[in-house]
Amino acid sequence: MIRLKPSLQILFVLLSISLSAQNVSDTPVSPENLASGVLENGMHYYVLHNAEPKDRVSFYFAQNVGSVLENDNQQGLAHFLEHMAFNGTQNFEDKGMLEYLEKNGMKFGSEINAFTSFDETVYNINQVPVTNEKLLDSVLLVLHDWSGYLSLTDAEIDNERGVINEEWRTRNTAGFRANSKIWLDGYLKGSKYSKRMPIGLMDVVNNFEYDELRDYYKRWYRPDQQAVVVVGDVDVKELEAKIKKVFSSIPLKKDLPERPVFDLPITADLVYINSTDKELGEPSLQYFVKRNPLDLSVVEKIKEDMIGSFASYILNNRFSELVLAENCPVLGVSFGVQEFVRPLEVLNLNARPKKDSLLSGLSYIVTEYKRFAEFGATTGELTRAKAAFKTNLESSKANIAKRSNDSYAAEIYGDFFEKEPVTDYAWTLDYRLSLLDLITNESILNYLSRFDGDQGRGVGITGSDTNTYPNQGELEAALAEVNSQKLTAFEETGSEKKLINTTLAGSKVIKTEAVEGIDAQLYTLANGLKLALYPTDFDKEQVFMTAFSPGGSSLLSVEELPNTFIASYLVGQSGLGDLNKIELQKLLAGTETSLGVSINSYSENLSGSSKTKDLETLFKQVYLQFTAPRFDAQAFAILKQNMATNLIAKQKNVSSDFQDSLQKAASGNSERSILFDQKLVDAISLEGAEQLYRDRISNAGDFTFVFVGDFDEKQVLALATKYLGSIPGTTETETAVNHNMVPAKGKTTVHLTKEMETPQASVNVMFTGDMEYSKKNNLKLYVLSQLLDKRYMERIREEEGGSYGVRVGGSVSWVPIENYNLSVSFNCNPDKADDLLKIVYAELKKMETSIDAEELAEIKSNYKKGVSENQRNNSYWLSTIANNLEKGMPVSDQASSIALIESITADDLMATAKLINSDPAIVEGELMPAE
Repeated sequence: MIRLKPSLQILFVLLSISLSAQNVSDTPVSPENLASGVLENGMHYYVLHNAEPKDRVSFYFAQNVGSVLENDNQQGLAHFLEHMAFNGTQNFEDKGMLEYLEKNGMKFGSEINAFTSFDETVYNINQVPVTNEKLLDSVLLVLHDWSGYLSLTDAEIDNERGVINEEWRTRNTAGFRANSKIWLDGYLKGSKYSKRMPIGLMDVVNNFEYDELRDYYKRWYRPDQQAVVVVGDVDVKELEAKIKKVFSSIPLKKDLPERPVFDLPITADLVYINSTDKELGEPSLQYFVKRNPLDLSVVEKIKEDMIGSFASYILNNRFSELVLAENCPVLGVSFGVQEFVRPLEVLNLNARPKKDSLLSGLSYIVTEYKRFAEFGATTGELTRAKAAFKTNLESSKANIAKRSNDSYAAEIYGDFFEKEPVTDYAWTLDYRLSLLDLITNESILNYLSRFDGDQGRGVGITGSDTNTYPNQGELEAALAEVNSQKLTAFEETGSEKKLINTTLAGSKVIKTEAVEGIDAQLYTLANGLKLALYPTDFDKEQVFMTAFSPGGSSLLSVEELPNTFIASYLVGQSGLGDLNKIELQKLLAGTETSLGVSINSYSENLSGSSKTKDLETLFKQVYLQFTAPRFDAQAFAILKQNMATNLIAKQKNVSSDFQDSLQKAASGNSERSILFDQKLVDAISLEGAEQLYRDRISNAGDFTFVFVGDFDEKQVLALATKYLGSIPGTTETETAVNHNMVPAKGKTTVHLTKEMETPQASVNVMFTGDMEYSKKNNLKLYVLSQLLDKRYMERIREEEGGSYGVRVGGSVSWVPIENYNLSVSFNCNPDKADDLLKIVYAELKKMETSIDAEELAEIKSNYKKGVSENQRNNSYWLSTIANNLEKGMPVSDQASSIALIESITADDLMATAKLINSDPAIVEGELMPAE
């Protein structure tokens, strides 16, 4: 890797931070539970023990190979090889590998996958049960075959060409096309990277000779560019021995070329890329500065990353305040520094300008960035940032035992690619904590000084091809004017306001009962509010919350419905109680809480979380969401401007009319089906949103709250009786109203055509009908959808090469009526759309008379594995308890969940398929290119 030596300024700021702060060693520490090494053939290996999740291990295979290594006639072959790794190897013929892994509970896509980038390719097999030693040996054999033993048969290569074409077709959206031009012609200009987008060229994909792929494979897939990474609940020494045995025999062929590194020139000319597309809406803009990464030690890199994170945190928070001003020319700004490819990092300011404000928006964001780069943070900004980072780092430290195998693995293979030693995660957290008090404003200014000057500057603008854009001269003049300004430091106003200024009466507990099926209590307060508490030790110092109330927008008139789109969001942008949004953010700095409110079709919901020490702050916020929401006029004005911009983008989107038509058809063309259109934008109002919110989020007696996590039940109950108990409540409860928003019986067809830049068909079929809600029926719909998913994967993707992937979902609803819903959707080659649509119906019809026993066993195995993995997952128990309290059913424990899936038979599923096929309401959607 080619990297520049650090400048004197950067070296000064890094050395200015004490290396022995708070008695933390400045020498990186290797993990005690890590075994690593390099085999004689050059292959690296890493085995790390991680106790949780219990009895699970993840395998990663890292290749120091990416699209940048391709020749001109090979563009796309690196990514093509990634696909071929799942299409036959020396020890697993055809799809044998996937079939074997899925039989043992892993699912392709979520637990078996890979990615290809400019510089590297990484494969993964996750959540492998460690109790099956034969399975572990087989997974290692898969990785062995990936190293140098892919089959690469003519037939499989030809089959995969169509799949990759459909992946390209799916990803080639207007946004991707526009941003790719900025990346290739701006960020990567003048380098080989600019000609090597990983997806490649479809002309190459469709026409390369078989041996071209095989030659590329033999040239670059080799042990000296590969690493085996294993993280999980395993015996490290035992697995290390297995790796040595399996992988040492792979030969390193002679006379292979060195893996090259690539330069990326940084020039003084201002790069301007105006990237338009007829399918885009209002413009967005970005200002960027390119630099080659510094050549830093591990410790120096930690320090630089910390300072860079501080800079991003502070400036992004400042921008969130600045954009609220009425005269601000932009609707939103984000700032960050990232490594884009190995020889390049990019400082980036992204903005959404207000209408006709491109030049003024650019001047504004660059001016405010330069103000920050010249003067840095205020004392208050720096103090709040340190408090926030300390809270985050302490939370990570408390939950080291819960860090996922995949997070460890990503860090390890990243170190392999960077040719750096693996550092102990606990040491890294302690070291970062030790740096907090030593980061100063001068540190931030010196960090940003590396991006000073005219080198590597660029402006990228994306938008509709019908808009008017500035030329290069106008951009340069605007930036020159910014540079000529004499700036002053940013000033912020303080506030002594508190969250709550009144004494709260609270409510007593008037009833206590057990939650059926789990060791948890359900309390009823005097104001009618119900509260379920389930303490756990799964995540240290973390608490999760949800709440629900029946009714939702089903109780509103048609005229009130548009404001449901904005009411909760508007409160979030306005603040709480006496505090506006910015005052609230500053007050909460250093705490770790989150809270969201939603008004849905048939319920009102709250969701939140906090550190255990911040629970009282979370309770205060919940109280204020009910009793003192704010509705700020300026926040509403900005919201309407954002909606106007988003509406233009929607109107340009080729699939928007199709999605709207599907929505209307699924509701039986009900007048209550509200679309995001100009009519909705005209109908919303500040007063209407406030009235609606106060009506829906007001009566505590109609809400049930659930808390799960690391807390003392008595303390939480005391907080709940004080804060939740002080929310006004009545004994009146509500019930969702059935407005008969279901599709018409028979088949409703939604067939549209649209002009498209990238011709693509979209198919969406939804089956709906009556079905009693029960856990077993819901599970039968899930299993049936998974069986169909496998069948469509084989028929539509693999055999026909017609789609990159098919999405299938099935469930049973219980409100406002009990019915089932089965949906199938995919994008595909327009020439094959009608034939693929026939396959959708045909495979569902086959399910009436035939269920593949092996496929059913695979789905059951994956489900049972998931049940086991969820037993120590707070989010799982939170949703499970809330879901069952809402529907009046007992919570299912691990044994009963497994018994339920085992009880589902092929006859059950055939009967379910027959029911769906007998008399469904079908909405059949097909969007085709006009040409």
